[in-house]
Amino acid sequence: MRSAKEHATGSGPFGVILIGALRLYQWTLSPVFYAFGVRCRHEPSCSHYAVDSVRVQGAWRGFFLAAGRVLRCRPGGTYGYDPAPAERKDVPFWAVTRFRDPPRRPDAPQAGPRDETRS
Repeated sequence: MRSAKEHATGSGPFGVILIGALRLYQWTLSPVFYAFGVRCRHEPSCSHYAVDSVRVQGAWRGFFLAAGRVLRCRPGGTYGYDPAPAERKDVPFWAVTRFRDPPRRPDAPQAGPRDETRS
């Protein structure tokens, strides 16, 4: 099994290819989408999130984290500040749903004590 330090600095050859493809998208297609009014619902944008997650988590995990982020960008999905996970979780490579914590919505009601005054 590989150590977490091995993945900390980058992502190997596949990560370099993924980051290169993302940078190409950011320089070519992203400005075109922006000109037509298509904007990201999240901060940082999905492409910046993908680059950060590939750098920190490695190519495999970064790809699935970025795919999950793009799938959350839909009507009724999440929005707002949602940074890439800064630390690599110790989960098996095949458990892609456990790579990150679930997103928190800022407008969601907080759980509190129940009102026990009613009978």
